[in-house]
Amino acid sequence: MKKPPYMYRLLIIALILTVIPIGTTQIASLYLGSKNGVLLGFCVGIPCVTFACWKMFMDDWRNEDEE
Repeated sequence: MKKPPYMYRLLIIALILTVIPIGTTQIASLYLGSKNGVLLGFCVGIPCVTFACWKMFMDDWRNEDEE
């Protein structure tokens, strides 16, 4: 499978690490309260960080393409 260009890879990683956990925390805090919202945000953030690390190190997304 072909990797996306380097800038797109960085954008994907940044979105995974920011939008998903922060959005989950905000929505869960609205419906579940502050303490449970933050807890759910952390619980969602852990798999996001794991996936981002997997993509960066195992799929070699951290290096620029040499053409």
